Amino acid sequence: MKLCTTFRSGTAAVLSLFAAFILLLGASSASANELCPRGIHALQKSFDVVQGKGGLWGFLEKTGELKDKSVIGLQIDGKIQRSISMLKTQCDEGKTPDMAIYKALEDVIGDARMVFNLNDRTPSSKILEAVTQVNQKADQVLASMGN
Repeated sequence: MKLCTTFRSGTAAVLSLFAAFILLLGASSASANELCPRGIHALQKSFDVVQGKGGLWGFLEKTGELKDKSVIGLQIDGKIQRSISMLKTQCDEGKTPDMAIYKALEDVIGDARMVFNLNDRTPSSKILEAVTQVNQKADQVLASMGN
């Protein structure tokens, strides 16, 4: 009798794991299906927050000691917008963008937004370091997209 109970609980555990696995597969494909209509829009809205503040170019223009480095900010702004546009083009062509690229771009935009949290007391070297890291990550995203 005890063997039968152990077998049932073991079978129930295996079935539970199998059901959880199926649900996870369904969730990941559902999120991939939502990537085009909602995900790209969310990326653009998040980047619009950065642009609404003048972009990284505007941020560096306002940072006295880094004004001469503002071209880097302009380049980053362009790279991020180009990446969003490339993902949107994939969607428009009926292709589902790679989720890893989407997540990487989401991280780049998040890092760009974090630069605006740096204040006047932050040393220019730290600001430049943060901007340089965003630039490198934006380059990696574009490279992974074949550009």
